[in-house]
Amino acid sequence: MSPAVTASSVSLQNILFATDFSPCSETALAYGAGLSRRYDATLYMVSVVPEEITDYVQPPDPFYFRHSAEKKMTNLAGLELLQGIKHRELVKEGFVSEVLSELVDRLEIDLVVLGTHGRGGIKKLVLGSVAEEIVDSAPCPVLTVGPHVPPKSVSELKLGRILYTTDLVHGSARALAYALWLAEQEHAHLTLLHVLKMPSDVPLGYPEPEKEQAMKRLVELLPPETTASVVTEFIVEIGAPGEHILKVADSQGADLIVMAPHHTSFAGLSAHLPWVTPHQVLCHAQCPVLTIRD
Repeated sequence: MSPAVTASSVSLQNILFATDFSPCSETALAYGAGLSRRYDATLYMVSVVPEEITDYVQPPDPFYFRHSAEKKMTNLAGLELLQGIKHRELVKEGFVSEVLSELVDRLEIDLVVLGTHGRGGIKKLVLGSVAEEIVDSAPCPVLTVGPHVPPKSVSELKLGRILYTTDLVHGSARALAYALWLAEQEHAHLTLLHVLKMPSDVPLGYPEPEKEQAMKRLVELLPPETTASVVTEFIVEIGAPGEHILKVADSQGADLIVMAPHHTSFAGLSAHLPWVTPHQVLCHAQCPVLTIRD
């Protein structure tokens, strides 16, 4: 890996927590607060009033949604879990992904944390997902907390087992650097997983040679300078990537999944098609998912 993406270059100084004040956001806040406390980072808590809502608000109070968000944000800032953490509160208006992207650049954000509702089926197809739009466009890593992640207190948040997944095709050096850095910092067990898709990656009747080749490439991803303190494991599976990522995460009791985005061949569709791998993992994982673009 180049110096720009080594584990030693990773840091968490500014964390942005995006909230719509839903239960999913409440669960995600614990992770944002926990990481901010653990790494002495500044936590920016941001609520964006969508422009598509404010455009249709009629008098007598066209500012109702902003006032409501500001009141909820004030209540959020007073929570006990934020005591001792450097934090700021912001309420903005506009298109959510655009506003957050601007804030990420201006505030030099190292990590975005947000909850995702895990919309599925035809509702997902029509509405898309703001969370996945942010995952797909943010220049920094994004930690998503899905609807199946159980609420935890800050004291319960541990990263004892980290699952890093890669398709061995798309750029994933930066994602691996983050996985290694977190494994070192948290003294966590790190599993590297690759799933061979059937039938495109595996000729019928010849699975073992393909698995052996994939395992070799997977092992070679690990940088020589990786410290002996990081306990690593390598797994190659055959089948549907999303299903196997979730299966391995569940069987290992993973506390975090780290992955690089897997894109479709059609630009703009990755945040709207419910059958692609990232959507499946983000919606159904029972632990947070850290997505990192190269």
